[in-house]
Amino acid sequence: MNQVQEHDTKPWYKQFWPWFVIAIPASSVVTGILLVTIAVNNPASMVKDDYYKEGLAINQILEKRQLAKDMGIRADVDLSGTRLEIQLESKQPIADSLFLDFRHATLAERDFSLALKQNANGVYYAELMADGSEKDTQGKWHVTLRPHGDEWELEQIWTLPTKRELTLGY
Repeated sequence: MNQVQEHDTKPWYKQFWPWFVIAIPASSVVTGILLVTIAVNNPASMVKDDYYKEGLAINQILEKRQLAKDMGIRADVDLSGTRLEIQLESKQPIADSLFLDFRHATLAERDFSLALKQNANGVYYAELMADGSEKDTQGKWHVTLRPHGDEWELEQIWTLPTKRELTLGY
């Protein structure tokens, strides 16, 4: 009846289970620190610092869009390669100086604006590479057509690349 009992004589730090139990909360702490570091170094560009002022200005934007509707302004935008053409219809005369703003849906650093020129046929046009740099137009854009004085505006969402024309207005 001599039973020999084997005892584990290894110290605790050489055992598997204590390290497994410690690894679970330790990995959570490391992941949390990593996520905080990423959030601090890469702030969201979609959040605006002056969101309150922008909220108050929404009535002005709605008034500009209503004015464009009252003036009967409609624009058909066609993008062929790097040339952008706009055929404009209106019940009232339109200023010669128009701008087309492209605001990316998520990346503010990709936003750009084009000054449109008018040819003899009344078609407004612009080159996407006019300043010598090629613009990356792929993605979802908020496209706004406005005159130099910002009296009215037309806006629509346009996903590029596409073969479809964009219609702004009624």
